[in-house]
Amino acid sequence: MKIQPEHLMTFLQVAEHKGVAAGARALHRSQPAVSERLRQLTEAVGEPLYHRVGRGIALTPAGEALLDEARGLRTALDNVEEWVRRRRTLQDGCLRIASSNTVASYFLPERLAAFRRRYPDIRLVLKTGALDWAIQAVGTWDLLFLDGIFENPQAWLPGFCTLEPWMEDEIVALVRSDHPLVRYAEVGVGWEDLLAHPIIWREPGSGVRRAVENALLAAGLSVQYSVEVTGVEAVREAVAAGLGVGFASVGALRRARWALVPLRLDPPKGLYWTLYLAAPKPTYRSAALSAFLDILHAD
Repeated sequence: MKIQPEHLMTFLQVAEHKGVAAGARALHRSQPAVSERLRQLTEAVGEPLYHRVGRGIALTPAGEALLDEARGLRTALDNVEEWVRRRRTLQDGCLRIASSNTVASYFLPERLAAFRRRYPDIRLVLKTGALDWAIQAVGTWDLLFLDGIFENPQAWLPGFCTLEPWMEDEIVALVRSDHPLVRYAEVGVGWEDLLAHPIIWREPGSGVRRAVENALLAAGLSVQYSVEVTGVEAVREAVAAGLGVGFASVGALRRARWALVPLRLDPPKGLYWTLYLAAPKPTYRSAALSAFLDILHAD
């Protein structure tokens, strides 16, 4: 017979109150119910745990040994209850976030800092990476920030998660202040004028790059001269060095304050992209994740 935790806790109360009746009162249960639990526990152990002495009980050697184990279990259960209390009140826990590089560099720092000020006891883990890695991480992280265009997300999104738009932002071209395309700073630059100059691409996993490539594909155009670099900062350095035209989101530029000239693409409509977040459905969220989402959606 398998020993039940509630049977051990019943035995502990009876032993510490030195009687079945007193233990039943402490447990707010009937004496017959307590006696039945003790009987089942004794049967599971295979030898007597106590014998009656007047109106009380005296533990057998087996009962004395089991008493120490029962006290250890009570301590463990108390620790679990305290752990749950601290997590529910955001005094303990961990928030694990995976993000594309652009989102992590320019859109998350202020929001994570606000969360840290409000909930200093929650441990933050942030990992950045390309889209392919991030998709593989769905389900193992609390929250994912993704950029780009998604076809059939249900093919890779776990059933307990949702993918929803978080923020829309404009993508602009970047040039040096002495670049010939600066004359289009007020009105924006068309694709054909843009493609007359070398293009600086980010790595293939970049959401900004995919958005521009899709727009060029839709327009039936292709890039003839290009340079490929890795990372947002590398784009800035390449543009500043005069290697060509780069691309970045307006939101990132607003925070980066680069000394480069932004040009609206494909005027007058411009080119926009959407930042997405993948998160567990509300019933599967931790208290820490729910609190961070509140900060995120308050903007």
